[in-house]
Amino acid sequence: MLKRTLLILGCIAVVLGALYGYGRYMATRLPENRPALVCGKNFNPGNKKVVVCIGDSITHGAVSENYVDMTAAMLDSSRYIVLNAGINSELAYNALVRLDEVIRCNPDYVTILIGTNDANASLSEENSARYTRDMKLPRRPDKSWFRDNLVQICRRLKKETRARIALLSLPPIGEKLESREMRRSLDYSAVINDVAAAEKTDYLPLGETMIDYLSKHNPAPKHPFSDIDGVMYTGIFKHYILRKSYDTVSRENGFLLVTDFLHLNGTGAKMAADLIAGFVKGGE
Repeated sequence: MLKRTLLILGCIAVVLGALYGYGRYMATRLPENRPALVCGKNFNPGNKKVVVCIGDSITHGAVSENYVDMTAAMLDSSRYIVLNAGINSELAYNALVRLDEVIRCNPDYVTILIGTNDANASLSEENSARYTRDMKLPRRPDKSWFRDNLVQICRRLKKETRARIALLSLPPIGEKLESREMRRSLDYSAVINDVAAAEKTDYLPLGETMIDYLSKHNPAPKHPFSDIDGVMYTGIFKHYILRKSYDTVSRENGFLLVTDFLHLNGTGAKMAADLIAGFVKGGE
């Protein structure tokens, strides 16, 4: 009986390990249309315009609805190549460090949606230490350093490419309009707005669009922000293992635009795609 019980437990452990490994792989798998893969020495877009979207997991689109793919679907594929330069968990510093891969694409348009992790890191000492360790940051992140990194991204792109550049304000963190975490995302969006004005780039009001929607539709989140990690990882499990859409995950958590306080459902992602497609088409 003991051997049989151990065998069953062993089988369960193997299955759970396999499910965890599959979910982790799918959640971290990099986009096939990423600049580092596409823009090699033989990259030749021909007569097509190159659009690059820089960002974190919201742009990466593995644990969030993929607004980059939505944007590509809104643009004429015979005229545009849309590339995804988003990587999970990155801060503005990390995006700056890997900017060479974007510059190699010689883009015509670059959009930048970065800062959610910078803002989230500032919400607690624990968050700050974790991001510093996990993302190999040279210092603790703060709002001033976020501004400096964002300015450097804009200046390098202006100096080393011909691209029109647009900065997007941040999606709100969570959906409680008066919460501390949402106010923090607004603080960082204000920095983005200031940098866009100072560096003479376009500014796309994603955060403002989302907050206006929330103010009219009475969101009722079912979890406190302190449960963010559990909500996030449960959502990833539901999506990749139980095959639920991110819209379903969002609805089950009581959200209207996000799935887990940080990442976008289909409605939120479409807001980003609409703004970016409009920016690109407006530059024709």
